[in-house]
Amino acid sequence: MSLAWRDAMNVGDPVIDADHRHLVDMINVFEAAISGSIDHKRIAQVLLGLVEYTGEHFKREEDIQRRVGYPYHDCHCRSHRDVLKQLVEIVQAYTMATGVKRDEMVRGLGKFLREWLVDHIIQSDLRMKPYVLKHREARAEAEKRKRKAFALSQQIAGFPPS
Repeated sequence: MSLAWRDAMNVGDPVIDADHRHLVDMINVFEAAISGSIDHKRIAQVLLGLVEYTGEHFKREEDIQRRVGYPYHDCHCRSHRDVLKQLVEIVQAYTMATGVKRDEMVRGLGKFLREWLVDHIIQSDLRMKPYVLKHREARAEAEKRKRKAFALSQQIAGFPPS
C-alpha cells in the first residue's frame, strides 16, 4: 500500500514540504520494487538515491531551522546524523547480502523506511511548523513595512504614485 501525502504533513516551508513529498515518492517506488517479484536493480537505485537525497534534504532542513530559530535544532541534527548513518549501513548490508537473506532484508527495509519517514515528518519535523510560520509572517510583515516606507519616500520626493 502506497504512502499518500496529506496537507497535514506540511511544515509550512515549500522547499521542505517538496522534499518530504519526494521522499514519500521514493519510498513508494521502493515498495513497488519489492511487491511481487523483487526488482533488486531498482531497489539498489532507490537506496542509493535515498541516501544521497536524504543527506541533501537534512542540510536544507537544518539551514531552515537555523534561520527560523528552531530551539531543538541541535537535537534534530543529531537525529539526522543517526538516520543517515543507519541508511548508509543498510545500503552496505544490502550490497553484501545475497539470495533469500537479501530478499528478507529488503522486505523488512520497506517497513523501516515507511515508519522512519512517517516518524520523521509527523513526530519530528512538524514540531518546527510554528517556528517556520512565525518566521514567514515576520518576513511578510517586514516586506510590507518596506513597501510602505518606499511608497512614502516616493511621495515625499514628489514622485507620482505607482
